[in-house]
Amino acid sequence: MSALEALVLYPLWLLKYGISLSVVGFLLYLIQNEVTRYRSRIKNLPGPRGWPVVGNLFQERDVIPGETYRKWSFKYGPVFQVQLGNTTAVVINSTRAAKQLFLGQSHAMNSRPTFYVFHKKVSKTVTSIGTSPWDDSCKRRRKLAAGALNRTRVEAYRPILNLEAREFLKDILSACRDGAIEIDFRPAIKRFSLNLSLTLNYGTRVSSVKSLTDDPLLSEVIYVEGEISKFRDTGKNYANYIPLLRYWEPVAEFLGLNAQPKNHAGNIGRRRLEYNNNLLEKLREEVKRGEDKPCIQGAVLRDPESATLTREELISVSLSMMAGADSNQPTLSWACLLLAHRPDIQEKAYSAIKEAGVLGLPSNAYSSTNVDYIDALTKEISRYFVVLKLALPKATYTDVAWEGATIPANTLVFLNSWACNRDPELFAEPDTFAPERWLPKSNNPHAHQFAFGIGGRMCVASHLAHNALYTVFLHLIAHFHILPAEGETAEAIDPLKGLKGMTFVGTPRGWRTRFVPREGEKLATWLENPDG
Repeated sequence: MSALEALVLYPLWLLKYGISLSVVGFLLYLIQNEVTRYRSRIKNLPGPRGWPVVGNLFQERDVIPGETYRKWSFKYGPVFQVQLGNTTAVVINSTRAAKQLFLGQSHAMNSRPTFYVFHKKVSKTVTSIGTSPWDDSCKRRRKLAAGALNRTRVEAYRPILNLEAREFLKDILSACRDGAIEIDFRPAIKRFSLNLSLTLNYGTRVSSVKSLTDDPLLSEVIYVEGEISKFRDTGKNYANYIPLLRYWEPVAEFLGLNAQPKNHAGNIGRRRLEYNNNLLEKLREEVKRGEDKPCIQGAVLRDPESATLTREELISVSLSMMAGADSNQPTLSWACLLLAHRPDIQEKAYSAIKEAGVLGLPSNAYSSTNVDYIDALTKEISRYFVVLKLALPKATYTDVAWEGATIPANTLVFLNSWACNRDPELFAEPDTFAPERWLPKSNNPHAHQFAFGIGGRMCVASHLAHNALYTVFLHLIAHFHILPAEGETAEAIDPLKGLKGMTFVGTPRGWRTRFVPREGEKLATWLENPDG
């Protein structure tokens, strides 16, 4: 072989050798990875095997995971395991199993998992109470938040609930042209939900729908919180479950193949901390001057135990409250669509309000009323549509026993709220929308509905959230007759067929209805006189 031939062939040989080594290395990685995945399976617990590398991640992709797992429970039982890439997860699909595990072994089921995308990129320094693993810090934060959200405190927040419900009606009235046109209700709902979070948490609020786009701070909050919701999606962030993808990320960034800017997740986390820190400092100064309005973070700051919390822990409380807008928006959207397409339900609700004498009351008295049918309607909307169909994921704190199987500590656990709220053992005719099931004289008026979870880590703000929804539903039904958008079918209120995509939060596809004021011009006067 001549020197020239050697110079030409040697690089080719090196390239061929390098490619061969890469292929062999990749195959060895796959084999080792499958051994790891096999060993991670929980003995004596049934569940589908899934595919190599990805496990059950991409099975039945045209169906939301909550519905897929509910169907799989008919084959594998109420508690089974799935493999999401390299992560073994346990899914709990019945009310009986949920109570046995989350109540019967509550301490062992009290933690939260740590996800690669959310915890190591977005929330590296501060996590919300709801997404924090169980430790002494989480215990302190949750205790203080619970104190700010007990029934006595919620009474102090009633004026806020009435105010935001009234402002929501003003936005609807301003847009609806006396009921002559269909309107997009999303801006009004977005403002209502954001105001609830900001006012209840910091005592500050959005002055108008226009501010949602014109105010730089509010625009920042809306954008960042929307991105946070995407990063929290337990079904879409595949790097949580497939370690190989984490090695691909820097390569994709180098090649310019990433759709998002460099370090997008980390920047979103930083921006969220910045505006929460600014809002917290503003409130702290107001508390010192005695100028603060009743709010959750103000109550926390006034609690002597708050001195034991670091700045990061105080912001953690805020992050939990801000996340509430994530579920309030779709819940109110579903309610608007449901009332439009179910005139029978709407008429029953209006009749109940009328019979309770609420129509003669000023707005500021609404939150303190007790209209059984509206309370039942609020519970049934949360049960039927359950916007977080898989509740915020938990992790076992210690080993957990279930029918011959031992679920190890630090195992990812999903409560299938969708399946539990469709459990015929607890709810007769579960696929039927029936507020009557929650009325005092029903067979099971105190049944647990799983929209807020169950057990020691269920939503700490569930009582407040229920009251907020009750108050806005009461205002809305008392003063508007709601009609469906032209050409829209009843499929719009199907909790599966009416969904907008396969997202973590169950958002409805529909977004238009016609709102007809029941009292015409009198409504504007009533809204401007909350105490009269």
